[in-house]
Amino acid sequence: MSALIELANRDKTRQLIFEAKEGILTVEEMEVLEQYLTFSAKLYIGSVSGKMCCAWGVVPPSLMSERAYLWLFSTEAVEEYKFLFVRNSQRAVAEMLEEYPILQGYCEVNSQRSIRWLKWLEAKFGEPCKGKNAWFRPFEIRKG
Repeated sequence: MSALIELANRDKTRQLIFEAKEGILTVEEMEVLEQYLTFSAKLYIGSVSGKMCCAWGVVPPSLMSERAYLWLFSTEAVEEYKFLFVRNSQRAVAEMLEEYPILQGYCEVNSQRSIRWLKWLEAKFGEPCKGKNAWFRPFEIRKG
């Protein structure tokens, strides 16, 4: 058994995500994921023995930006193989940081799986947002 982190195209990533979460995602969540897939400069899929465990990508605000928005989608299966994915995703994020020295985004305050992954990637967290977006917390990962 080995973990594989690979660059992926939009169609393959879209298919795997929606198969993994069919009937679970809300219409709004599906729309957000569709936007991430459409605007991502690079997409990655993490799998074990052909089973998709996670996908992520980076969305730059412009072609010349040194920053990019990092998003993650994970399934329950990633918990079973988390240590394999930590090592491999650290390498993939190091590659992203070569192109975009600052990766930033928002994480759900109660998403322990995402918070743990981001901490392994050396993310620094800000204070939770205020108002109606209070369930999100900003993060940033900078090139070493």
